[in-house]
Amino acid sequence: MIDLHCHFLPGIDDGAPTAADGVAMLEGLRSLGFAHVVATPHMRPGMFDNEREGLTRAFEAFMPALVGRAVPAVSLSSEHYFDELVYTRLLKGEALPYPGGRAALLEFYEIDFPPLIEHRLFDLRQRRILPVIAHPERYRRFWDHPEALERLVDQGVTTLLDCMALVGKYGRRPQRAAEELLERELYQAACTDLHRPSDLAIVEKALSVIDKRYGREELDFLFNEGPTSLLAGQSPAT
Repeated sequence: MIDLHCHFLPGIDDGAPTAADGVAMLEGLRSLGFAHVVATPHMRPGMFDNEREGLTRAFEAFMPALVGRAVPAVSLSSEHYFDELVYTRLLKGEALPYPGGRAALLEFYEIDFPPLIEHRLFDLRQRRILPVIAHPERYRRFWDHPEALERLVDQGVTTLLDCMALVGKYGRRPQRAAEELLERELYQAACTDLHRPSDLAIVEKALSVIDKRYGREELDFLFNEGPTSLLAGQSPAT
């Protein structure tokens, strides 16, 4: 399996506080069946003032801690908070898209979206960067209006389910939204969004729920086929 969204890089945001925690997260994900995990530390000005160069240095500094450990293959990207500054970085090639540069992980303010959102997502697609919306089940806009997300997907935007939402990690309302968006086939892939080793048990439970409730084929689509397509800059067929 492939995890497109994980905060194992230590000391850089609200994810793993130490290198030991980061290693433990990766070892745990390996034991759950993950072969590739992408580090996606926050790039959120004013909260996590990370830039491409600093994140790259932090990633390289962490690599020696993985030598000789039973961990998945790892690579680096970022969770881009889609404000004016980060939007400009993406257009200028100063951000951290997924490996290969064909897709970029985006997050928004959970209560409301930035202005001109559809135009800006279109701008990314025009530059052959596939927008990947992180955890849409958390955004209040989609709780009562899933058709708003459906419109974005129809326009070529892709989405990433946080699997822990399915077992209530973020509350009942995001859980219900995740279930509805899955039923509507509005997810192109899934992820763990793991921030600490203690949540590995929740991830394991979520994987079991997907397998038992939606089937092994859906689990494979969300964590293998979908992520593989997104890394290639392609929107997978749901």
